[in-house]
Amino acid sequence: MADVPRRPDTGLGSDRGSPPGMPRWVKVSGIVVAALVLLAITVKVTGLGGGDHGPGRHTGTGLGGYTLLKSDS
Repeated sequence: MADVPRRPDTGLGSDRGSPPGMPRWVKVSGIVVAALVLLAITVKVTGLGGGDHGPGRHTGTGLGGYTLLKSDS
């Protein structure tokens, strides 16, 4: 069989063994997700996320609304 001439507009010949590359939106989405995960881990590890959370944050005792009872024994 004769060689298939290359198409001048794409430079592709009869070689169809390699699949097309990943779309740009997939790459960008992956980078954005990776950056957000890294940011969340950094905030969690460094404690820059706004301090303590939970019911004790809004009470005056700091015990989450519970009161410690002291026994006389």
